[in-house]
Amino acid sequence: MPSFSDVKYVYDPETLKTMGAAFDTAWQSFPPELKDHEGARRKLALLILRHMDRGECDTTRLSDRALLDFMR
Repeated sequence: MPSFSDVKYVYDPETLKTMGAAFDTAWQSFPPELKDHEGARRKLALLILRHMDRGECDTTRLSDRALLDFMR
């Protein structure tokens, strides 16, 4: 079991809901050939976490920024 000292952030339920909605919105824009790619899902999720940790809390902007970063 990982040590709790490794945990950097804890997200409240509303923040988790926002991140989930941003992920779902961005994922809808992905091409079909990436829909089953676990690495793509993970990268998108990490990008959403990064933008959330940098202070973005609007679902649409969070989704858009993560998607743009993914496509770079």
